[in-house]
Amino acid sequence: YFFATFFYNLFAVMVTFMLSSVWHAILDNFRPITIWVTDLVIYYAISPSFGETWTNYSYLQVAGMAVLLYGTAIYNAPNEGSVLLKGQWWAFGINLSKEYETIKLEQEEAEIDAKWEAKRHEFKVRTHSSFIESPRISIHTQALRGIGAQHN
Repeated sequence: YFFATFFYNLFAVMVTFMLSSVWHAILDNFRPITIWVTDLVIYYAISPSFGETWTNYSYLQVAGMAVLLYGTAIYNAPNEGSVLLKGQWWAFGINLSKEYETIKLEQEEAEIDAKWEAKRHEFKVRTHSSFIESPRISIHTQALRGIGAQHN
């Protein structure tokens, strides 16, 4: 039990570090499914004294896990990797196309604003040191601007 918990937490930290906490949460939903299927395999393939049998309530477990996976799949829409609800049969007639378009436009606007702010900051940094105070100006340019006379 100690080693199983240790390795589970180790891999959870690695997933969070290498991917993100969102991926950690998504993959965390597969834990009950994996454990349940492993119990079934142990019972039917290895030994009936261990594991779990298939019962009448197993269908309810399958349905609950399907709802869990479906909710996980649509949760982060319209981002990549998510299932979009656009009126398909698996969307149960729910059409969120307009909402997805609004979200996409907001994301694009935020991206444009971020780029504009970065350019503005870059311009501010470049213009912070004026040409007059810059030591990189050649003597000829300083002479043409009349700067050289100020230093003499």
